[in-house]
Amino acid sequence: MSTLDLPPTPVDADPVILPGLLSGLGITRRQVPAWITDPNLIADILDGHADIPTDFMGDLR
Repeated sequence: MSTLDLPPTPVDADPVILPGLLSGLGITRRQVPAWITDPNLIADILDGHADIPTDFMGDLR
């Protein structure tokens, strides 16, 4: 499937901005769940080398 196969977006549709897109572009900082305490894993998440599924986010720092 290509994007050409998708139906057109309605003119009155609300814009969709995904948090992962913003952090991937470096516009916002990645979020680290409060339950992660290993400094190396925190650094990997902030650098974009590790992603945490949103189901596991819980309390954020």
